[in-house]
Amino acid sequence: MRDTRLLPDLRYRLGRLLSFALLGAVSLSSSLAGANPSMKATPDAQTLLDAARSDDWLLPARSYLGNRYSTLSQITPENVGTLGLAWETQISDDGQQEASPIVTNGTMYISTPHDNVLALDARTGKLKWQFPYNPPVISFAVSRGVGIEDGKVFLGTQDCRVIALNAETGKTVWDVPGCRDSVNSFFSMASYVYKGSVILGTGGGDNGNQGRVSAFSVVDGKKLWDWDTIKRDTWPGKSWVHGGTDVWSGVAINPDTNTLFVAPGNAGPDMVLKGREGEDLYSNSIVALDISGKTPRVKWHYQLLKDDTHDADPAMVPVLFSGKVAGTARDLVGIGDKSGNFFIFEQANGELIHRLTLSKQEGLDTPPTPEGIPGCPNHGGGIEWLGGAYDPNSNLFVVGSTNECGIWKLLTEHPEYIPGQAYKGGALPKRGNGTGVLSAVDVDTGNVRWKAQVPYPAQGGALITATGLVFTSDLGGSVYALDVATGKELWKTNTGSSICAPFSTYMLDGDQYLTILVGQAGNQQTANLPATHGSHVLVYKLGATQTVVNGTEGQTPMAAIPPSAASAQIAGTGSAPYTKEQVVRGQTVYSGQCAVCHGDKLQGISAPALTGPSFAKSHLNVSQIRSVVATQMPLTAPGSLTPDDYASVMAYMLSYDCVKPAGNGSKPFPPADDPALTKVTIGAKTCSSEAH
Repeated sequence: MRDTRLLPDLRYRLGRLLSFALLGAVSLSSSLAGANPSMKATPDAQTLLDAARSDDWLLPARSYLGNRYSTLSQITPENVGTLGLAWETQISDDGQQEASPIVTNGTMYISTPHDNVLALDARTGKLKWQFPYNPPVISFAVSRGVGIEDGKVFLGTQDCRVIALNAETGKTVWDVPGCRDSVNSFFSMASYVYKGSVILGTGGGDNGNQGRVSAFSVVDGKKLWDWDTIKRDTWPGKSWVHGGTDVWSGVAINPDTNTLFVAPGNAGPDMVLKGREGEDLYSNSIVALDISGKTPRVKWHYQLLKDDTHDADPAMVPVLFSGKVAGTARDLVGIGDKSGNFFIFEQANGELIHRLTLSKQEGLDTPPTPEGIPGCPNHGGGIEWLGGAYDPNSNLFVVGSTNECGIWKLLTEHPEYIPGQAYKGGALPKRGNGTGVLSAVDVDTGNVRWKAQVPYPAQGGALITATGLVFTSDLGGSVYALDVATGKELWKTNTGSSICAPFSTYMLDGDQYLTILVGQAGNQQTANLPATHGSHVLVYKLGATQTVVNGTEGQTPMAAIPPSAASAQIAGTGSAPYTKEQVVRGQTVYSGQCAVCHGDKLQGISAPALTGPSFAKSHLNVSQIRSVVATQMPLTAPGSLTPDDYASVMAYMLSYDCVKPAGNGSKPFPPADDPALTKVTIGAKTCSSEAH
């Protein structure tokens, strides 16, 4: 008989009691707040410390430890086959949905790709309120979730703001700038709320920024501390200036020791090693930070990959757990990277316990060349940000990985640094037909106990329940329940849209619910993916046969959300050569190659907008835009179109963006660069192509 009770390590239990004592005695009223709708809509700091035992889903990965292990036990291997769709809610902000739904006191909070926040009734999916937002997008539009505490919902945004909302109304409580470099940096990770602070790490390393992790007061947004991810004295020369090394996916925290575990990403420029050979700390590392004082202090670090030129950063959010190694209980941390390596370390000192390779590897030690070299995994392969989860009952760590290869080409060893644009030295390789695998690692021995194959990339991580179930998904849109002991498939259904998001589970009114967001594949798009059918919140429960379907009623569509006033005033300059014939042809090429990510009206979906204030804010001239389009697009096959097709797409974009045709419109847009195009810029206005 499987023991479905949570049996935490004694050290964690004692440490939790000490944490409660430090924060103050827990009153009866605060302990009952989750069950009383008249009290605060979100939990306090003490309740968050004990989130692992809650019936709600209070933190991005359920608890601060980052382990998606749930003690809920209503759904079992015997009845999982009766799971049905209880309700679904369509999301008007369609795109690459990656948020982990937060559930408390009967309300579900999610964030959408463009930083909208929705509060939904967790029983029915009905909209309670929406916080509409329309930030300029630097890279791909992604938001991995919100944080909650003391009546507020916290959000880090694409334009580097940190925002606190009233959890009951969605009204802004405070809104502060969060980054030193908002041109290159953004927030895409979930907000981690810990003991009165909101912890966020920047994204933007592929744009040549400098990584940073920061903490803000939950009371007023005041900056509490910064920790810079770049240790300058380990970088040659001035290579650190645009060194990237961001903590973009998430973090884990051991409250007993006040240790924050972060995994800074790859150094920039991504594909160019020349000029940055060396340690380049703390790129591609796992770092344990003591956050008990006023500023973080490094306790230990371990560099997982040195001299990375294949975008193989440790995307996986660290997972903390107490497991047995060679029969002895130890406090451990698991981490994986995009080269497909999985590591287990001792939490206290960084001792390496196990290292496994879970994806096909080839050519990772050879930097890209102008001719191109094969490299495996491809840039969307290996172990991605959701990684996996640990099961304390079987001592297995279940982690998803992807097998896919690509041809890595270097365009230049001296990439031009353009603020807010990719700083890589080459385009990401053409995507192939990636497949996924779920591996169960025996923590005791470091051996793989079982593997389960899925037909598309395994991006959805794992949620493990106390009843011995593993819930996972693939990028093609299928969700699965497996037996954690054997990997046997017990349940499967297809959602009709791509999945890049994790599962959450919660108990409400005596029913256990399972929820996940679905949408587009975005920057994870592969050539073999089926078509998607929009973005939705999906919620399952046992025996559900009558689905409650909620449309987008009450949600403000992105097109109706005004952009920031400052970017709306940007004016374009100059005119460019292009013909009406190119515009017509360009619209056809754009619809077939670009619209799936950038939108049929250039408005941006998972990829940035190519029109309006958000696009104008990039301050690129038309020569630079032409270079990006011709060398890095389309995402799944960069540089694969003909010069005439690229020229036609540029003509269509310029027409849409109100750039006047030069002369009488008889001179076509050139198939190669023209120095005169450097004097032409895009403004914030949008015209239809028919306007010319």
